[in-house]
Amino acid sequence: MRINMDNDWKFFLGDVFPKNSTDGWGGAKARAYSFGAVSETFDDSMWRSVDIPHDFVVEGDYTQKKVQGSDMQKIPEMESMDSRHFAGGSLEGGTAWYRKHFDIPQDCENKRIYIHFDGVYRNCTIYLNEYYIGKYESGYTSFYYDITDFVNIGGENLLAVRVDATGREGWWYEGGGIYRNVWLEIKENISAAYNGVFIYSDVALEEKSAVLNVQTEIENKQLNDCDVTVEQIIYNADKKKIVQTENTVLSYAWDNTFCKQNIVLNNVTLWDIENPYLYSLKTNIYANGKLTYTVTTNFGVRDIYFDANKGFFLNGKNVKIKGLCCHHDHAGLGIAQNKNVFEYRIAQMKSMGANAYRSAHHMPTDELLDICDRIGMFVFDETRRMSSAPQDLECLRTMVKHARNHPSVFLYGIGNEEIFSQHRKETARTTVTMKTEIRKLDPSRNITSAVVCWNGKERFDNAEQYVDVTKNLDVMGFNYCKTAWDDYHKHMPNQPIIITEASSNSGTRGCYSTNETIGQYYILDDDNGIKCKNSQKAQRKDIGESEWKYFAERDYLAGIFLWTGMDYRGEPTPLVYPAISTQFGIFDYCGFPKDNFYYYKSWWTDEPTLHIFPHWNFENGEKINVYCYSNLDEIELFVNGKSYGKKQMERNWYLTWENVVYETGGVTAKGYKDGKEVMTQTIKTTDAPYKIELMPYKDNIAVGETAIINVRIADKNGITVPTADNQIFFTVEGGQFLGCGNGNPGSHESDKIPVRRAFNGLCQLLVKVTDKGFIKITTQSSGLKQDICEIKVKEI
Repeated sequence: MRINMDNDWKFFLGDVFPKNSTDGWGGAKARAYSFGAVSETFDDSMWRSVDIPHDFVVEGDYTQKKVQGSDMQKIPEMESMDSRHFAGGSLEGGTAWYRKHFDIPQDCENKRIYIHFDGVYRNCTIYLNEYYIGKYESGYTSFYYDITDFVNIGGENLLAVRVDATGREGWWYEGGGIYRNVWLEIKENISAAYNGVFIYSDVALEEKSAVLNVQTEIENKQLNDCDVTVEQIIYNADKKKIVQTENTVLSYAWDNTFCKQNIVLNNVTLWDIENPYLYSLKTNIYANGKLTYTVTTNFGVRDIYFDANKGFFLNGKNVKIKGLCCHHDHAGLGIAQNKNVFEYRIAQMKSMGANAYRSAHHMPTDELLDICDRIGMFVFDETRRMSSAPQDLECLRTMVKHARNHPSVFLYGIGNEEIFSQHRKETARTTVTMKTEIRKLDPSRNITSAVVCWNGKERFDNAEQYVDVTKNLDVMGFNYCKTAWDDYHKHMPNQPIIITEASSNSGTRGCYSTNETIGQYYILDDDNGIKCKNSQKAQRKDIGESEWKYFAERDYLAGIFLWTGMDYRGEPTPLVYPAISTQFGIFDYCGFPKDNFYYYKSWWTDEPTLHIFPHWNFENGEKINVYCYSNLDEIELFVNGKSYGKKQMERNWYLTWENVVYETGGVTAKGYKDGKEVMTQTIKTTDAPYKIELMPYKDNIAVGETAIINVRIADKNGITVPTADNQIFFTVEGGQFLGCGNGNPGSHESDKIPVRRAFNGLCQLLVKVTDKGFIKITTQSSGLKQDICEIKVKEI
């Protein structure tokens, strides 16, 4: 039995005793914490009530720090970052405490009880009923403790968690707090170990059959051996039973035993990114004939492999991996994302033709993997640190056990831009160790590492110095360094290659002139070298288009991951403060698409696409460069009916009409395929802002879920005003305000109050559903017609 523990915590920002597990008698005696925040008599009535997931760092104020001797220039493309603080989003970490009271029923006597944390950033210390339970440093890996010996069965229990988010593991915004779910698990003494059921398949494509290799790790917490029968039943996607089998093994006292079974599936339906078909395996464990444990594991059957000359294959078909790298923070929430926001983000990415997600640079949540399994999105799953130190190997094992039943996961990553060590002999040994640890737990997937041709001081045009390390990888991974791709393939012709990171054509959504003083960047601004202090890095025109075009011409490359899918807080390169968010994303921080969304949609999908920009709200007589992303054959541009010429579209590129004279009215593009006009797009000059429109992502949502409401400012004709920045006040009924954002990388507004300016006509509101019936959102803004939105709450 798993019980969700996310609600009704007490929270304090700051530090109280015990600050270390050795304070008082803690380092010498058991149950020695009858003081401070761990004490059962401690008065937390003045602490704030919060629900999990929770990020306390996002609640802070933005600050600028001057740091002498910053080493950020050692990280590729981070030369404009003057500190880890700035790279981390200009928000200060800190220390905080969480406390929760909960009951354990009397009937749990003689059962095993566990506490699971899906993610705490970072360096947390766990106490229960004044006992020290454990300390966990990593902020990116789930962990759990057996708390059977510490609980008060039949009474109240106190869980206290100290979180120290002052340290850093990355060079981006990392947040702080209990930011993923917390679970209480109650089990019998004979059960399956956590994530102890593993299924992988050997597929016979021509016979349309598969042999499932099923391994169950049995956990025996009894003081005697016993016979254990493992019964396993497979159901198809319609919940119809199709196969049942069982096996009996001797389970040794206070030990773990493995039960292995091979199950044949005939007429198998394969999991595919176009048809993500899922089976389920129900495992029943019987000890001496008594049912003691049941768990259901979803899985997909598919055949994947890499070919050094032809790339990646799924179920016998060549598939180009078109992926996006993503961190895990979002507007309004920081790192405290949930399944509804993950679902929204993944759906946005898939709409542009992306078929893969790189969890950069850490283990993803179970919710994200479940979503990718369900909608058909590959996942490149990577561990936080390339290391064979005991704690880092334990993080690696945890990642693999979480991922190995998910058909979406196709590749494991063990390192990223290891500039200090990727050329060293000991790293070759580390690579073999990490690869072997993965193979023990999952022999069915390949391993890579994201190598960059850079040592912190100088760049290289080839990867020759890394071969002694990289030859140990199943798949070579390149971050950038396109001059090295062909050379490496020539010298290592039998090793597949995937581009683990490549540049996108980034910028600020809806901005068409760079202004560093307000944190806005337009990649096509010809004056970026003058407008930006980091002159050289600011000149990035065509970088994304060039890298995709170069990649697309090479069949041997298995895939590419663009940096990044979504904007994220921190790393605002090439800009300086007051910018506080990156602009690498194809979507902004709210998940709103930028113009370059349509470039990738043009060449990543077969769907006819036509998109011109910029907007059409300028001064009469101004000369404007107009750009077009499309996969049609020819495009003709018009301003108020006057043609500026028809141009032929080069594959994997874009079109430009320079010095188009602006006239109030509209700019129109007509697209032609095989000589016939098939699409038209017109951008009109808008009137002044007139009204607010609320656009819920979903109109039917359950209690406890998060409603995502996108907001736009429209003129009297219903057209989004592309420069609108009106301040909007939100009122929420039937739900809890979680946060808001607008995608402006220079905005220092708080995400945590229900007031937000629109940014270039858009902003976003996130609300947790708390009541049955409806949630109601009301808006107010000076001079604008308000909108009211009601979202039905569905019954579960």
